[in-house]
Amino acid sequence: MTKKPLDLFLPSKAPSHRQKRVAQEIRFCLSTIFLRNEWPVRFDENGDYLKPPALITITDVTLSADLKQATVWVMPLGGEFQSETKLFLESVGGYLRKQISSHLQLRGVPTLKFDIDPSFGKMAQIDKVLKTLSDKSEE
Repeated sequence: MTKKPLDLFLPSKAPSHRQKRVAQEIRFCLSTIFLRNEWPVRFDENGDYLKPPALITITDVTLSADLKQATVWVMPLGGEFQSETKLFLESVGGYLRKQISSHLQLRGVPTLKFDIDPSFGKMAQIDKVLKTLSDKSEE
């Protein structure tokens, strides 16, 4: 009997029903805040008012098994200002966490980590390859 190699890139278990429910609630709370443009008043080192560089789409929220860390996958509208958007969200992460705690009744609100969703870039690459293949087949 041969052993299969361990695939370290796949999660060991599928997310539980509770993880999915809490992730959806966090996504709903954050999208409501983003939609209403309810940002705290913050200033940068030059004294300029900090605001999000673009409209932000929340594509997914994933939670750790113990519900203590949440990764929020975001994409700015048009795919521009990705690094600025991530920096802005990290700077207002405490405010967003406090807003989530006021809307959800959890024992502990997860720590928020923001990442840019890479799936949009991958979809664009796949679309480009398929387009070149269809152009070659028409010739």
